[in-house]
Amino acid sequence: MMNWEKKGFINKHARQTYLAGLFFCLALFHSAPINATNFETGKAAYLDGNYEDALRIFKSLAKEGNSEAQHYVELIEKTGYRSKSNYKEGKEAYLKNDFKRALEILKPLAEDGDSWSQYILSLMYESGQGVEKNREESNKWLILAAESGVPKIQYDLGIRYFYGYGFEKNYTEAAKWWESSANAGIADSQYNLGLQYYRGIGIPKDKNKARLLIEKAAKQEHDKAQHRLAMIYALDDEDFTTSLNWLEKSAQQNNVEAQYNLGVFFERGYGVPKDLNKAKEWFQLAADQGLELAINKVKELSSKENEIDLSFNNKTNEDSKENLINETKKRPEKEYNLTNWLHQQQSNNYTLQLASVVKRKDIINFIKKEDFKDRVGYVEVTVNGIARYAAIYGLYNSYDDAKKAISELPSGINTKPWIRKIGALKEILR
Repeated sequence: MMNWEKKGFINKHARQTYLAGLFFCLALFHSAPINATNFETGKAAYLDGNYEDALRIFKSLAKEGNSEAQHYVELIEKTGYRSKSNYKEGKEAYLKNDFKRALEILKPLAEDGDSWSQYILSLMYESGQGVEKNREESNKWLILAAESGVPKIQYDLGIRYFYGYGFEKNYTEAAKWWESSANAGIADSQYNLGLQYYRGIGIPKDKNKARLLIEKAAKQEHDKAQHRLAMIYALDDEDFTTSLNWLEKSAQQNNVEAQYNLGVFFERGYGVPKDLNKAKEWFQLAADQGLELAINKVKELSSKENEIDLSFNNKTNEDSKENLINETKKRPEKEYNLTNWLHQQQSNNYTLQLASVVKRKDIINFIKKEDFKDRVGYVEVTVNGIARYAAIYGLYNSYDDAKKAISELPSGINTKPWIRKIGALKEILR
């Protein structure tokens, strides 16, 4: 049987449900000496809309043989940014809600191929700002803007396809646009595409590609990517030292999940000596952001500060089983939900499904009325489009181990246990 202590990890799915920022503010860009280290400076100028400065830097780097710089030179010259100096005026009019003036300036530029003008025009048609609301027209301008190669617009189009904002939901199209944007170095696209590869959403599952993409985003200080990379090292590789390094980077950026999981690391001694004081500090930071799991952890540790070691490591197997039985009886109802925990388990392991009902209170009552010798809880699933709650029991390395565990179940259970592969359950989790 696998170690149940890993149940402490939490990990929300990515589910960035926000639209990308409309565009970058056109901040003043300060020139710097041109050398091979200035590629990022050039890219920042490009993303800020300072195309003249960006072109000057990229051209110099392209002469030195930098292929990425040459790509940006071609992109800038292809879209003709240098000749569209009044884009700023059109954007300023849009931001001031002077949509009539914005339309006068931006529509000719959009028709002439200016990507950001096309993007703003798409937003205007989407919301009916200065024009009659028209979804088809909005989509047309957005796709044209993305096709011109602007990475941030490609990212936004990917978001819309993934979540079905204005387009029919299409994970494959989302992956296509995020790949283009990721290749240009956009961390959000690298992270999202990495998650798609990790889970096989719309594209074939490929954990190696997923790791490479997520690591690229993590190295750009993307806090969600840093947290996800930490979980990959911990759960896939059991490399807690490397995981700890990425967790700390993410937690320092105030990522609530990373703060909670750092608390777990110090509480359980994953990659570091156990330190309940440090664990409580990290749990408290996550609790301050409203994370309910962390709030409960702070209360738990505060109430047990004067007690001896909280872990199961120094107890006998029988003591552990007895404590698990007692824990099941006194656990708050919200802690019976093992959906997040199950997401983090290896797909080739097994569990026992004991029951499946449509009401949450019924599954909790089912669990509470029996004395289970191993971890028990429920997961939220969708079967034939209907939301259900399935009771699960234990975690096992093989089918045979799961089969043997059936004999451990309370004799009073009047349902027939179903041996389920974790991967199959993951497919129907909500």
